[in-house]
Amino acid sequence: MSGPTVRAFNELWYRKAPRRRTAELQTVGAFFHPLDGVRDWNRLYGRAGLVQYQFVLPDPEGGRLARVIEAIATSAHPSFLAVLKRFGPGNAGPLSFPTAGWTLAVDFPAAPGLAQLLARLDAEVVEGGGRLYLAKDARSTPTLLAATYPGLDRFREIRARLDPHRRFQSDLSRRLDL
Repeated sequence: MSGPTVRAFNELWYRKAPRRRTAELQTVGAFFHPLDGVRDWNRLYGRAGLVQYQFVLPDPEGGRLARVIEAIATSAHPSFLAVLKRFGPGNAGPLSFPTAGWTLAVDFPAAPGLAQLLARLDAEVVEGGGRLYLAKDARSTPTLLAATYPGLDRFREIRARLDPHRRFQSDLSRRLDL
């Protein structure tokens, strides 16, 4: 995947869409997971694979979201797939990801220098009171988790009460000291 390839694909994808969509019916899978219809789509990213990065920023942080998108667009890391969605009010779960605002999910080819870009994006998310999506996380730290999930202490209290011997763990929970 190179910059010109990504730009060409994005242009074709944009132009294939009808100007107006009315009375169109799609399956849930086709709507939410369009790449599942493309066999071995993940191989488009090359041998190194991809890194998925998703965050949410609260409503008042629209300007910050624009800066994040600009940082991605001007970086040396082209994205083949990006999805921007609007969230309504979230729920009160201690590790709940959704909150009223905008979420952006971006797939990046794994490449040298990507860690620096993602660290820059992490800083924007933290400063904007946002959260990283733990289901797609492969690189967060306990410090970053604590800065982005205000309900973390409550989660730990519940966990300590329900699983005092920490028998239920995952690689993610060990890495992030959940």
